[in-house]
Amino acid sequence: MAALLEFLPLLIFFVVYKMQDIFWATGALMAATLLQLLITYFMHKKIEKKQWIFFAMVVAFGALTLAFRDKTFIMWKPTAVYALFAIVLLGSLIMKKPIMEQMMGEVVSLPHAVWVRITAAWGLFFIGAAIANVYVAHHMSEDDWVNFKVFWMTGFSMGFMILTIAYLYRYLPQDEVKPADTAKDDN
Repeated sequence: MAALLEFLPLLIFFVVYKMQDIFWATGALMAATLLQLLITYFMHKKIEKKQWIFFAMVVAFGALTLAFRDKTFIMWKPTAVYALFAIVLLGSLIMKKPIMEQMMGEVVSLPHAVWVRITAAWGLFFIGAAIANVYVAHHMSEDDWVNFKVFWMTGFSMGFMILTIAYLYRYLPQDEVKPADTAKDDN
């Protein structure tokens, strides 16, 4: 349910875009993001800071898109989000406090150096995502950009998450499996 809720605004944006146009899709994205916040609040009685930031960016870029009837604003929103994530991640490294360790360190115990590498890798991933979004937004069609944002970037993100988990796996504590004592005498 949480994964569906996470992608709900993006899915609604895509469906409305295919049925109407980017301006209707932008309005739907804004409404869906608000709905996502409300559902999250009713389910958990709190809304995380990152969700408020994402909502604010959707509303700001969406409002500019609709007010000026200029799709450039909504097409730049992912770049702004990716750049913000990169700044936070890489900035936390400059301050020698990897934010991923701060966020997940209580759940997963890993060496500090691993948290640094993972934080740096995700920071670089988001820089690459921001650059890719700018390129596609300015050098390809609107339809290509929508497909890139919905499918390709979602796929790249999931793929990078899988690579991260695979990398982390070797650092996770392995449960020691003790073989059953089969040398007992039946005498």
